[in-house]
Amino acid sequence: MLILSFKKLRLFYFTAYQPSYMKKLLFLFPMTFLLGIIHLSAQIDYDKFPEVTSTYLINDVHIQKSPTDSFGLGDILIKDGFISQVARNITAPADAYVIEGDSAYVYPAFIDALSHTGIAKKEDKGDRPKVKFQGYPPNSVVGITPEVLAYKLVDPSQETIKKMKSNGFAVSHVVPRGKMLPGQGSVMLLSGETNEEMLLGEAGSMYFQLAGTRGFYPTTVIGVMAKWRDLYRQATYLDKHQAVSKASAGPAKRAKADKSLQALVPVTKKQQTVFMKAEKAKDIHRAIALQQDLGYKLVLAEVKQAGPALDKIKKLNIPVLISAKLPKEVKEKGAKDKKDKGKQKDMDKKSTADKNKTSEKPAAKKKAKKEDSPEVKAMKERKKKSYDAYVGQAAALEKAGVPFAFSFLDSKPEDLKKTLKRMMKAGLSQSGAFAALTTQPAKVLGIDKQVGTIANGKMANLFLTTAPYFSDDANIKYTFVEGDMTEFEIKPKKKKGEGSEDFKKTLAGRWSYEVETPMGTYDGVIEISGDEDMAVKVISSDAPGDPMIGRDIEVGDQSLTYVTTLDMGGGSMEMTTSVDVDGDSMTGTVEIDGMGSMPITGTKLPE
Repeated sequence: MLILSFKKLRLFYFTAYQPSYMKKLLFLFPMTFLLGIIHLSAQIDYDKFPEVTSTYLINDVHIQKSPTDSFGLGDILIKDGFISQVARNITAPADAYVIEGDSAYVYPAFIDALSHTGIAKKEDKGDRPKVKFQGYPPNSVVGITPEVLAYKLVDPSQETIKKMKSNGFAVSHVVPRGKMLPGQGSVMLLSGETNEEMLLGEAGSMYFQLAGTRGFYPTTVIGVMAKWRDLYRQATYLDKHQAVSKASAGPAKRAKADKSLQALVPVTKKQQTVFMKAEKAKDIHRAIALQQDLGYKLVLAEVKQAGPALDKIKKLNIPVLISAKLPKEVKEKGAKDKKDKGKQKDMDKKSTADKNKTSEKPAAKKKAKKEDSPEVKAMKERKKKSYDAYVGQAAALEKAGVPFAFSFLDSKPEDLKKTLKRMMKAGLSQSGAFAALTTQPAKVLGIDKQVGTIANGKMANLFLTTAPYFSDDANIKYTFVEGDMTEFEIKPKKKKGEGSEDFKKTLAGRWSYEVETPMGTYDGVIEISGDEDMAVKVISSDAPGDPMIGRDIEVGDQSLTYVTTLDMGGGSMEMTTSVDVDGDSMTGTVEIDGMGSMPITGTKLPE
């Protein structure tokens, strides 16, 4: 529009100062010229134009160069994607875009040590593949695809990339989705128009998890471990065979091509690290046993119970990536509980006075007796102990001197700050939290010479906040990824409860849902009432006549959390469902005691 206005001005000047007979000849020319410019501008894709400058000067900001090194108030000069200078009172180059920091705060951008960022979930069509021998199915049927490269699956337009960047991340170690051996990880920069542009390093890791396939070998955890040993040794023999064939002077029998085994050869030669998902303590011990048996390089990932294996982890110096997802917070009993207890006492007195009039006991009294039973108390104590160990594992690792980073296979980046605050409340230091998001993942991924700190010559990966990162009013204003700046709109935070009534109306109705579990996909309908006393009823397709009733319901600005109990016939399991709602769709997780969490998606059904 600026170009158009300038040319219109030139045209006006040209026609206004011509002789009158020239003005008559040029009467029709301005409109023709104007329409031509409009047509030309309509064909220009301004998004494809190169940036005006690759030089930025961030003025007057508090600079946290590393988890333990605070520079204080200063300036940062960025040139061609790298940090050119960190100093005080830097003179702005002529071509620099100047950002006035006004005493804001700058930190090294975070590094996601393991996730599926940018890779869409696979659609489960429910079709069972036809296999001749179920005990010996093709590798692809049971999720053994180590030849797959993660970066080729990344979609740069995926919303998960934008969310990571808006929460201070610049690098993600991305692995494919799948079962036992989904493929090789890729280190990706969270900026670029194509996945090739985003790629910082490929084939640096092999992703492995103890996930079998229903109906085909390997199905069980023991089967997966046996299959892994078999594949590893076959890859070792293949490498030796190829070396002998290459060194042989005469004719030698050619080894049969096998892309899966060939992809595992770098693992057997310790050129590639195995990132193994090991949430529970027993999985950690299994992972270590496999590594000690076969001898490859190992990183424990998505760890949720490091405590029981802490001594062994420290002794063997195995890198650890703990899960960035925490269970629902266990809150201490407060005034509300005391008030409820007072009501309960009154009910008990009334019941005692009327015990000769009726043989029926109040339901509240029955419930109180049940909650006071030794079994229930013991169960609550075990649950609280397990919760404290989970939330405190980061502090325990730091205290033991075991470096760790975070993995984000099952968590959302927007929950990170709350998670860190809970971990810090349990004993984790602030520098330990920052190290787990910057210097430590950089070391684990072998990119510490390029990223992880703010220093001259390093890649310009950093973010700017309006206040110290852990303060409640801090907002990320800019994130730089290899010098590519993204500015974020800072929206005023809603007060607690603001807009909740409108959101309850949005929630009200029937929602179809699907939960992905290791045993397959389960679906059904969630019925939600939008009344003042909100009610949730979950109806499973497998048991439509036995609905589960939600309790402990919490409604946020755009989120819903509730707890249901699954009756197992002689036993029961508690399930905590947490979802974020966007219009007519919901996404989140279902967390089951002792089984971890599983993804859930839902769609609102028409009335």
